[in-house]
Amino acid sequence: MELFGKNLDKDLVVIAEIGVNHEGSKEKALELLELAAGAGADAVKFQSYTPEKYVGAIDPDRQERVRRFALDEAAHRSLSKRARELGVHFFSTPLSEDWVPIIAEIGSAIKIASGDLTFEPVIRTAAKTGLPIIISVGLGTFKEVDQAVQWCREEIGDRDLPNRLALLHCVVAYPTPNDDANVSNISVLKNRYGLTVGYSNHVIGPTACYAAVAMGAPILEVHFTDQKTGRDFRDHALSMETDDLRVLIENAWLIKRSLGIPGHTRQKSEVENLTAARKGIVAADDLSAGTILTESRISYARPAEGFASTEKNRVLGLSLVNPVTKGMPIFPNDVSMKSK
Repeated sequence: MELFGKNLDKDLVVIAEIGVNHEGSKEKALELLELAAGAGADAVKFQSYTPEKYVGAIDPDRQERVRRFALDEAAHRSLSKRARELGVHFFSTPLSEDWVPIIAEIGSAIKIASGDLTFEPVIRTAAKTGLPIIISVGLGTFKEVDQAVQWCREEIGDRDLPNRLALLHCVVAYPTPNDDANVSNISVLKNRYGLTVGYSNHVIGPTACYAAVAMGAPILEVHFTDQKTGRDFRDHALSMETDDLRVLIENAWLIKRSLGIPGHTRQKSEVENLTAARKGIVAADDLSAGTILTESRISYARPAEGFASTEKNRVLGLSLVNPVTKGMPIFPNDVSMKSK
């Protein structure tokens, strides 16, 4: 799958989830976008919604907060433009389906929140856009994830689904206790669905993210802010600041590169140590020319400068044409190959 210009079979994508940490300020949203881009994020993600289509009247306090935190379409377009100028990808989570067409026009992908895993209208509408779709599967049962994937399959088609749809393992707890991170689910999801599976982090600190990369996750989504402490809105506390994000990206890439390519192969960096690390055939005593090499006449020691230890059967029965001091390697030019 390709995402944000990267091949996820070999690359790593780090998403700075700004979400609504701007708390409704377009200026703060731009500032956070610029900080995330400067820290090396591949993409910045926001949340987009019409307040009354997101939170109902039964929860007036929450409805008032989401109304205050909402950014209008003009702000979204400004953010998208600034992201392009900085070379970072812009996208968003439509928390009401009416925002899908706008995000599709100005964004590089569409994210489906864990809470909307079972919300068919937004998933189908997003899947029809032609953009990559990323679905967080927190709170979901296998039956629910199966259904969401099937909705996407019906809109995208079997052939293109692996190139258009990615899943993110996610735990919907703010913050998530480290012991509940359950990043081992990444491989379970990958094996079950045959899709790209990344990780959306709500654990405070980078540990679970590093574990996710080690599990093979090519997508990391982390909350981002300019100040974690002294803020009322809960997402700030579990977010990363600029330096945190920069260190996360650096270390995640170190882990990614250290995973290498599956397969037991001799690495370039170790080839120079091959001779020094392996045992070769040496003289067990001071041996004179004409000595017939037997089991009692040879021994083994590093480095394998002459015959390798694995060549014992080739050496036994040969006659020395040169004297060899005890403990010294026996080389091919020290023996007569005609002795056998």
